[in-house]
Amino acid sequence: MKFLNFAENQTDPFLHLSLSDLAETLSNTECEVQFAFHSYYRQSEQLITVSHYWNDIFDGTQFDGMKSDIYLRALGNVHYTNFSAVDRYLSSLRSRKYPLLRKQLFALLEDMRLETICKSKRPGMSYAFETRRVLFQKRFRGRLEVHNRQNQVLDTLFCAIYLQAIGKPVALGESLTAYKPYIRHLISEIRKANSTEDVAVLTKSFCNVLSLEHADMTTEYLTIYGTASNPASVVEDEQARELKSDETMETSDKEDKETYDEEMNTWHEEQEQEGSNFLQFDLEEGAKSDLIGEGERKEESGDQAFVSVQGASKQSKGSQFDEEAILESRDTQAFASEQDPFGEANRNVKEVIRHSEKPSGNDLEAYRTAKTEIQYAEKSLRTAIQKTIEQKQIAPRGDLHFGRLNRKLLRLLTDENPRLFYKKNAPSSKLDVTFSLLVDCSASMYDKMEETRLGITLFHETLKGLDIKHSITGFYEDAFDADDEEQPNTLFQVIDYNRSTLPSEGAKIMQLEPEEDNRDGYAIRKAAQELTERNEKHKILLVFTDGEPSAYDYSENGIIDTHEAVIQTRKKGYEVIGVFLSNGEPQDKEKNTMRNIYGTQSLVIPSANEIPAYLTPLLKRLLLRFV
Repeated sequence: MKFLNFAENQTDPFLHLSLSDLAETLSNTECEVQFAFHSYYRQSEQLITVSHYWNDIFDGTQFDGMKSDIYLRALGNVHYTNFSAVDRYLSSLRSRKYPLLRKQLFALLEDMRLETICKSKRPGMSYAFETRRVLFQKRFRGRLEVHNRQNQVLDTLFCAIYLQAIGKPVALGESLTAYKPYIRHLISEIRKANSTEDVAVLTKSFCNVLSLEHADMTTEYLTIYGTASNPASVVEDEQARELKSDETMETSDKEDKETYDEEMNTWHEEQEQEGSNFLQFDLEEGAKSDLIGEGERKEESGDQAFVSVQGASKQSKGSQFDEEAILESRDTQAFASEQDPFGEANRNVKEVIRHSEKPSGNDLEAYRTAKTEIQYAEKSLRTAIQKTIEQKQIAPRGDLHFGRLNRKLLRLLTDENPRLFYKKNAPSSKLDVTFSLLVDCSASMYDKMEETRLGITLFHETLKGLDIKHSITGFYEDAFDADDEEQPNTLFQVIDYNRSTLPSEGAKIMQLEPEEDNRDGYAIRKAAQELTERNEKHKILLVFTDGEPSAYDYSENGIIDTHEAVIQTRKKGYEVIGVFLSNGEPQDKEKNTMRNIYGTQSLVIPSANEIPAYLTPLLKRLLLRFV
């Protein structure tokens, strides 16, 4: 189980799902949506990325900014970009001066052309693009001032071109004043561009007039990829850049070396300007070293910084994104198929069934203590249910003033106030309902398990006293044995349906302990499968949990998969109720997460100590519905 730590910069899985469906709709392809440093489209992989830049926007315009990225890629790049022309242009940059500026300017002008097309084809996109312009205006104006102070001429020029394009021109320094007429001409001509080839011609023409005395750009704002059929044709690929010089300089291990325990930027004497991007190195010129390693480099403490920025976003499938009816109106493509009956995210799960053991002396003693603590709540709850049943049984069933008309109609003539109606026979004293209780046994339950067992005892004793069949199952995943090929998931059958009303079963609840990870979607589907085999008319599934689902390769799509499992189970006619156990007053994010998974049928308990107090009215409300 992953704690709901919302201090982290997390991507809302339902937001990811929304963007994925939007991209598939606009592109008419099964493209994948991920979050990355830059927004781009890779045709060969059918991959669309949304820039992480939008994650730092907190004024309510974040979603509009992300949608503008999707519009440009899914509608613009997919349908209106000639990627053969992109390949030809990028291939030509190896022999040109200022390759990074040429590449980024080409990407910027192509985005401007595509934005015009998108707004003409879909006028409803205009609002998102206007939001994009407002945010980018602030961004590029701020960056322009920084580049000016650092004397980064071409970085300043790039920012000025964008601001000129959106009608917010700025004053340029002496080194750039001569380029003003060329900038105005470029902006006017890009509005007339009809193809990617036109954009390439305009970019080449503009860059050819630049002086050769400037250093290339140091900051990368945009990127663009061609067909990627020949990776070598992509200039300055973000993952592998080569040095321009093929010279080799000799090194000696005997030379004196002076080391410092401080972080230093990568630089070279042939590069006058330092890079300004975190974790992005732009060393492209210089000499190669003849150092030959004698083995793998040992891990260093600073390596963790690089690990933390490696993304693992994956696409989730679906269509609707409201909190209660997500995915209900779409095909079952995103749901479990015949090949994956327990969900696509659980296709490699290995089921492990664990049965409870005979209660030990300690288990029996602990259960007696638990029964004593919940005795009052259990007795009052059971008494209230039984009284309601008895009242319905002893109520008069015949000779009534209303109800069903009987055949003794002669009293209509003989009696002054005839009672001609009756009711059906009194209902059975046994409720036609069954319960299944799933208990999250992840490691994060270590500080709540004792109180959780107390609540489960109340649950078991109440249903046993009313002769209601039920099951109690703990679930967890073996985190140490899980890998790409197999993920062992244990279903700990503490109490099964057939023995649930026996007097000696309750002590087995004390065998529930915190274990490792949890895969909620899989456990819910398995519980629903068992409920299908029951003959009772009403079936209810309760899920005790304390946070987000978290298991091997399950962090990104765990919420989506669990929600799909809940929707599937409800479609079978079973009730599914999520019970969230919090550590103190629950945050809004925690409530929203439970609501996103279970809809309105979720209960948030502020503290584990209050489990019996919250569980009693819940059980009462559920049971009285079936009396």
